[in-house]
Amino acid sequence: MEFDGKFVAKGRHDILVEAIGRPEHCGRVRAGGQGVGIKLYFGVSERQSSSSSKESETQMKTKIREELMEEMRMENDLMRLEMRKKND
Repeated sequence: MEFDGKFVAKGRHDILVEAIGRPEHCGRVRAGGQGVGIKLYFGVSERQSSSSSKESETQMKTKIREELMEEMRMENDLMRLEMRKKND
């Protein structure tokens, strides 16, 4: 440890390891106690299940399909109007 006010971390030897005097244990939470891992301390993250992501995808596809159909209907109506104008 340097005493000129500077500390250079080397690998896993950071300032906290220097201060408490013992190395960190992988997969554990500091000050959490023995046997307390990251998942136990912070909880398990909520992830979107594959079934709900498939449901989302299906909803998105349906919405896109509906928008495309509406756009095609509008184009078709415009073409009909143009044809009527030409025929009149």
